[in-house]
Amino acid sequence: MKKICSLFIVATFILVGVSCSQDDTIDPLPGNIDVDLKSEQIIAADNQFGLELFKLINEEENTDKNLMISPLSVSLALAMAYNGADGDTRSQMEEMLHKMGMSPVEINESYKYLVDALESHDPKVDLSNANSIFSNELFDVKPDFISTNQTYYNAEVEALDFTNTSATLDRVNDWVKDKTRDKIDRIIEEVSPQDVMYLINAIYFNGEWTYKFDSDDTENRIFFLENGNEIQVPTMFIEENFNYLNKEEFELLEMPYGGKKYSMLIFLPHENYEVDDVINQLTPSNMEDWMDNMNGWNKKVFLPKFEFTYENSLVDNLKALGMTDAFDASLSNFSGISDRNDLYISEVKHKSYIKVDERGTEAAAVTGITFEVTSVQPGLIFAVDHPFVFAIREKDTNCILFAGKVMNPLLKE
Repeated sequence: MKKICSLFIVATFILVGVSCSQDDTIDPLPGNIDVDLKSEQIIAADNQFGLELFKLINEEENTDKNLMISPLSVSLALAMAYNGADGDTRSQMEEMLHKMGMSPVEINESYKYLVDALESHDPKVDLSNANSIFSNELFDVKPDFISTNQTYYNAEVEALDFTNTSATLDRVNDWVKDKTRDKIDRIIEEVSPQDVMYLINAIYFNGEWTYKFDSDDTENRIFFLENGNEIQVPTMFIEENFNYLNKEEFELLEMPYGGKKYSMLIFLPHENYEVDDVINQLTPSNMEDWMDNMNGWNKKVFLPKFEFTYENSLVDNLKALGMTDAFDASLSNFSGISDRNDLYISEVKHKSYIKVDERGTEAAAVTGITFEVTSVQPGLIFAVDHPFVFAIREKDTNCILFAGKVMNPLLKE
C-alpha cells in the first residue's frame, strides 16, 4: 500500500486528472487497488524515473518559470517505444526506466493492469489515458509491434499520408486536442520529410476537491516571490482537517480529491529555504517516509488560484539519464518496429496544463515521440530542391551522352 501512496505522490507532479460528480450524495468510498509484486516494481520504477526527470528539468529551467511534467505520460510513451527496441538501445531504456530484470511481457502486463485500475478507481474521479501510433502509410511497421501496443496500451493505430503535411498535422493534433478535452491543442509543429511515425500518450485529469473552497472567501492576498518582490494573487481559503507534516525545510499538506484516493501534496518551504531545497530532497524513499508520518491537523489553508501551461523537449534530459543510442541513427536499434537500420527517435516532446480553483483541479499532459529515418525512403518523396547533377545516356550501350550539374535553375548561362 505504501508504494501505491507513492504513486499518488508523483501524481502531484504528473497530475493525471480527476473529475467528481456535482451532487452531494454520499457514495461508497473507493476500494483499494490490489497490487502484485510486478506492479509494485513498475510503480517504484516510475516514481524513481519521474523524480529524476523532474529534478533534471528543474535544474535547467529558469528559476522563475512554472513547471509541471507527467512522469506517467512520459513512461507510457517510452514503454510503447521500448516494445520496438532491441540490443543496447533496449538495455539503456530498461536501465534509465529502472526496469532491469523485468521482461517486456511483465512490463506490459503491469502497465495494463495499473492504468486500468487507476482509470476505474474512484467514481468521483475522471481519469483518462489514451495512446496512439500514427505512421507514414509508406513506412512498413512490423505487425507484432502494432499488436503488442494495441493489446497492452489500447493504442489507436492509423496510417497517414505524411506527404500531405497539413492533413497529417491536423489529424495528429486533433487527436491530442480531443484526448485532453481541448486543454492541449497540438504536439506536432511540423512534419519533416524524414518523419515516419509518432507515438503519443495523452492523460487527462479533472477532479473536485473533497473539501471544496467557497468562492466568496477568495480574495487578493500578497504572494512573495523568491527574489523578494511582492504581487497580489487571488487566494482561496478553507478551514478543514488535512493530513500534515512539519519538517525542518518545509511544511507538507495533503489535499484530497473525490473519494480521497487522489490528492495534491503541497510542499511549502520554511523561511530561509527555497523551492529547490525541497526538490533536491524528492526521492521515493523520502516521500514514502513523509507520507507515513503525516497526521490529521485542523488547518486554515490559503491557496492561490493558478493556471498555466508548460512544454519542453525531453531529448537532452533522457540522454543525460542514460538513454543515448535511441537518439543516434548510427547506434539505435528499433528492429522490433522496422527492418530499417536508420530508424531513430528525433524528438520527445512533452506538454502539460493545469488549472487549480475553488472547485478542484483540471490537468492534462501529452508526450509525443517522433521516429525518423536518416534518408527518405525510395519512392516516398523526391524533392529536387537543391543543386544536382544530371546525365543523359543511351540505355542499350550505357553510353553517356551528356553530364552536367544545376546550381541555379534560374541562370540562363
